[in-house]
Amino acid sequence: MNTHIAIGAVVAIVLGGMLLPRAAHADAAAAPATEATAERPWEKADDVVKATETDLQAGGLLTVAEHVPDLERALTDASQSFAAADTATGTTYLLVDGPTEALVVLAQAASDKNTAAAGRQVVAVRNPYPLVGLYLGSYYNEIGKPEEALRVLDAGLALSAAHSLKLGQHRPLLISERGAALMSLKRWPDALADYDQGLAIEGLEGRDRARLYRGRGFTLTELGRLGEAEQAYRESLRLDPDNTIAQGELEYIARLRAGGTKEPGGITLPKTQ
Repeated sequence: MNTHIAIGAVVAIVLGGMLLPRAAHADAAAAPATEATAERPWEKADDVVKATETDLQAGGLLTVAEHVPDLERALTDASQSFAAADTATGTTYLLVDGPTEALVVLAQAASDKNTAAAGRQVVAVRNPYPLVGLYLGSYYNEIGKPEEALRVLDAGLALSAAHSLKLGQHRPLLISERGAALMSLKRWPDALADYDQGLAIEGLEGRDRARLYRGRGFTLTELGRLGEAEQAYRESLRLDPDNTIAQGELEYIARLRAGGTKEPGGITLPKTQ
């Protein structure tokens, strides 16, 4: 059957938001009372994300359309967030994607002798930019603009205070959606490399790993590597036993092996017909 891998479906997984509070500190001290209260660039982006999520919950992925200008503007302004420091109070802000990344970057900051010597306070705040990239990328994939999807998904992956650590909570979803864009462009080797990159992430949740294995299986099927594709789908079903996409793809592979021919749209017909 080789059906399309529900490009926009991943959005529903992240609508609950991150588990990270709006701000977490590297030490136990409260933020100084004199700290500026003006809305900062990442807070504006976070407000855009929340407004987008409200409409997503109510009306689905296509409701992102009315938020596209604000989401794109948030990506354009993102560089200001990653140079964020309050010189008046000596506070440095680190944007983090999820609690694991927060713990790591705060531990690094706490052990930084230069930061301690300068008496600077380090504050971890929710990084909205991975979700900005994810929602834009999912929307662009949905309306058939995979090149635009790649642009914003790459931005969402890169916009991290700890990019090299590859610990972001939403990194697996961004990679999965990026793979869908590459498949739409029929860039099969690039899509395979993308899914393998995702599967190499340590500590993946089962549902994320299963989704990446399904993408890997789809790509391997298109490359004609049916044995590896079947293995990928079976691994995805081990993690997500009732997934009908993986079940259907295994049936599709069986029909190909039985002599079925692939037709546009992924329809298979036995040679006898």
